[in-house]
Amino acid sequence: MKNLSKIFVCVFWALPFWSSAQLTTDELYKELDNLVAKPTIENLQGLVIYSNNFSLTAKSPDQQLALVIARSNLGYYFEKYGDLSKSIENYEDAYHRFKSNELSDYNIYENAAVPLAAIYIRQGDYLKAEELLIQCASHAKNTTNNSLLFNTVLSLSALYNSTSRYERSYLLINETLKKKSIPLGTAAALKNNLATAYFRVGDFEKAKQLLLEITALRGINHVNSFKSLAFIVLKEGHKEMALDYFEKAKKALLNDEGVSARQWVNLLVEEAELLLEIGRTLDAQNTLQKALTVMLPSHSGQNLPDETILFPDRNFLRIFDAYAATAETVKDALRAYDLAFYVANLLQEDYTSQETKIIHRADAKHRTEKCIDLIWKHYSHTKDPMWAERAFVYSEQGKAMVLTERTMLNKQQDGKTNGLENLLRDRDKLTDQLLRAQFKNLNDKILETFISELADVDRQIKLLQSNLPKMFQTELDLVELQNKLKTDEAVLQSYFLGTKSNYQFTIDDSGIRMYQLPDTEELSSYILKFVHLFDGPKAINNEVSNFAKTAFELFEVLQLQNALNKKHLVLIPDGLLNFLPFESLLTEPTKGTSFSKMPFLAVSKKVAYAVNAHQYLTSISNSKRKSVLGIFPIFKGSPEELSYSEEEAKALGGAMSAELVLESRATKENFIQKAKNHDLIHLSTHAGSGDFVVPAFVQFYDDLLYLPELHSLDMSGKTIVLSACETGIGKLQKGEGAISVARGFQYAGASSVLFSLWKVNDQSTASLMSRFYESFRSTESVFESNHTAKLSYLRDNNIPNSKKSPYYWNGFAYYGALDSNKNAHNTFWWWGASLLFVGFLAIIFGLKKK
Repeated sequence: MKNLSKIFVCVFWALPFWSSAQLTTDELYKELDNLVAKPTIENLQGLVIYSNNFSLTAKSPDQQLALVIARSNLGYYFEKYGDLSKSIENYEDAYHRFKSNELSDYNIYENAAVPLAAIYIRQGDYLKAEELLIQCASHAKNTTNNSLLFNTVLSLSALYNSTSRYERSYLLINETLKKKSIPLGTAAALKNNLATAYFRVGDFEKAKQLLLEITALRGINHVNSFKSLAFIVLKEGHKEMALDYFEKAKKALLNDEGVSARQWVNLLVEEAELLLEIGRTLDAQNTLQKALTVMLPSHSGQNLPDETILFPDRNFLRIFDAYAATAETVKDALRAYDLAFYVANLLQEDYTSQETKIIHRADAKHRTEKCIDLIWKHYSHTKDPMWAERAFVYSEQGKAMVLTERTMLNKQQDGKTNGLENLLRDRDKLTDQLLRAQFKNLNDKILETFISELADVDRQIKLLQSNLPKMFQTELDLVELQNKLKTDEAVLQSYFLGTKSNYQFTIDDSGIRMYQLPDTEELSSYILKFVHLFDGPKAINNEVSNFAKTAFELFEVLQLQNALNKKHLVLIPDGLLNFLPFESLLTEPTKGTSFSKMPFLAVSKKVAYAVNAHQYLTSISNSKRKSVLGIFPIFKGSPEELSYSEEEAKALGGAMSAELVLESRATKENFIQKAKNHDLIHLSTHAGSGDFVVPAFVQFYDDLLYLPELHSLDMSGKTIVLSACETGIGKLQKGEGAISVARGFQYAGASSVLFSLWKVNDQSTASLMSRFYESFRSTESVFESNHTAKLSYLRDNNIPNSKKSPYYWNGFAYYGALDSNKNAHNTFWWWGASLLFVGFLAIIFGLKKK
C-alpha cells in the first residue's frame, strides 16, 4: 500500500505518451466508470493518469467539475486501498478546485469534505478536521440538507471524543437526535458515539444501556456496539463476557461485504488491547502480528518490522505501543517504542499547524515516560551511565520539539525554507484574523472565507514540506553538550515530569547522573505549595518561617544540591516546574527572618533556563553592541495605569542609548515596525496568560497582540525583555511547556528572553529594571545583568526587609545563552597583558645589567 504511488510512476512512464489536449470530458468520465464498475489497482492507475493529464488543460466549468468528481472518487478508492496520503491529496484537490472555481451541481460536502475530515481525524489532524466540518455544518443548515448534517455530526462527535471534549459531544448528539426522519443506521451510529463519550468519562451504566438498545435493533451493523460493550464489561470485571462480545463484533465485521482492510486492522488492534488487559500477553502479541501483516504485506509476521517499510498511519502507534507491553526484554520493548516514535515523527511532518503538533506531544510524552520507567529499573541497580544517557535522550527528544523545529527553520538560510517560513507566517496571520472574527461574532460567511484561505495555505505548506529534506530530526550530541558545559563552567539539570513518574538528570563535564523524584501527586503538592506563596505580596511576609521551611524542602526534593559544584546553573524545567522561581529556593535550612541573609539559590549561583538541551547547546551570545527599543504605553489616567513604568523608561534612557516609545505612540503597529530596526526590545506593559478560549497576549496602547499574530512576526536573533505581568505563564501543554507570551517571542525567533512568572509589582520592577540596565551598560550581558540586578536589590540597605521578599525581586526568568561579563574578560586580558609587559621589561633590564 505504501508503494502504490511508486507503481503509478512506473506505469506512467511505461504507457505510451499522449497529449492532455487530446483528452475529453467524456473520456475522463468513461475512465471513472471503469473504476467504479471494476475497482482494481489497474483501473485506479488509469484514472490517476487521465486525471493528471486532463488537469493540465482543464479550463471550462464543465472540465473543472469533471476533475472534481474524478478526484473525489480517487480519494474514496485510495482510502479503500489504504493509501491515506494519496486519498487526502485527491480529496483536498477536489474540494479546493470546487470552491475556487465556484462550481455547483455536485455534493462536494458529502462526497469530499466529510470523508476528508474523517481521514484527518484518523490521522490526528484534529484542527483541520474541525475547520472543515464547521463549513459542512454551516452549509447543511443553510441548505436544510439533513443527510449532510447527520454525517457531519457523526464526524464532529467522533472528533470531540478523540480530543476529550465529551460535553460538546453529548450536546451535539442529543440535539441532533431530536430531529425527525433520522435513518436507523445513522441514529445507531450517533448513539454509539454518545455511548463512547459516556464510557470515556466513566459513566459505564449509561453507555451500556445505550449500546444494548442499539444491539437490539435489526438490519444494521453492530460491530462498534459489540466492541464497546466488550470493553465496558471488562471494566466491570467480566473477562469471559468481554471476549464473547468481541467475538460477536468479529462475526459482524466478517458478515459485512464492504469491509475494508483498515476496518479489519482496527478490530485486530482493539482485540490485542483487550487481550492485554485480560493478561493474555502471548495471544495479544500474535494478534498484533496479524494486524502488521495486513498493513505490511511484505512483513513476515514474526518479530518487529524494519522502519524503512513503515508509513504515517496512527494504527502503527497503537500496534507498537501495545507490542512494547507484550515484550519480554527491555531491548524489545524499547525497539517497539522506537518504531512508534518513528511513525509519530512521520505523522508530525504532515501536520501544518503548530497547534495540531502540540496536541500530539502529549501522546509522545506518555510513551517517553514508559521508556524512562523501563530504563530506570536498570540504572537504579547498575548505575551504568549508559542507561542514564539513553533515558536523557528519550526525555529530550520530546521536549519542546514544536518550538525547536520552528527555531531551526528560522535559522535556515535556504531559499526553499524561507518560502516555507513565509507561508507559516501567513498561516499565523490568518489564524489571528479568524480568532478576531470569532471574538466579534462576525457572520458565518466571513468565518468560512478565513477557514478556506487557511486550507489553501495549508495545501501550499504541505507541498513545500514534502519537497524539503527532513532536517529537524537531530541527534543530541552528549559529548558536545558536556564540552559546552565545561566551557560555560556550568552544570545542567533537566527535569522530566510524567503522569506518575518524575526524574531529574544532572549533567556536567564529568558525566551524567539520573535521579528519581517523588511520584506526581506528592511532587505536585510540593511545587504548588511553593508557587502559591507568590500569588501575592503578603503570603511570604506573613509566614517567613513557613516560606523558609518550604523553600529548603523543595530544594532537596528537586535534587538541586547536586548542582552546586559549578559557577553557573542551567535549568530545563518541565510541567509545573515551568512556573517555579528556582532562584528563590534555599540551599540551606535557616531560622532567620532577614531576607538579605538567606541562602537563596540566586546568591550562590547564576541561573539560566532553557526549554531543552538542544536550545542550550545552540544558544549563541550576541556580543555586538545592541540597539535598544523601549515600548511604554503607561496607560496614564486609566484604571490600568502603570505609574512606575515612566520611571522605568527614564532609567532605560539614562543608562542606554535607546529609542523610547511612550504613551499613545506605543501602539501595536509602531511596535511591529520599529522592532525590525533594533536588537534588544524592552516591553513595559500589561500582558495576559490567556485561557482555553483566549490565547496569551501583550497589551499596547491601542490593541492587543495575541499569540498567533506574535508568531507571524520576525524576531530572529533579538533579545526581548518583558517587563510585564505573567509573560511566562500560559496554558500548560504536556511535552511542549507553557504556551505563553515568552514562548511566542521564542517561536518568532528571539534568541534570548527575560520574562515574568507572576503579576510582578510595578514599583519593584522599575527598581529592578533600573539596576538591570545599569549593569547591562557595562556588561552587555542579559544573563549577568539579570543576576546582578537581583542581588543588588536584595543587598540594598535602603529597601526594608518586607520588600526584600523574593516576591519583589525574583519575578523574572532568563532563557538564553550564558553570555560572559565583558568587563571581567577585559580586566583579565588587561592584567595578563600588563604582566607580560612587566616580564618583558624585566628581561630587557636584566640584559642591560649584564
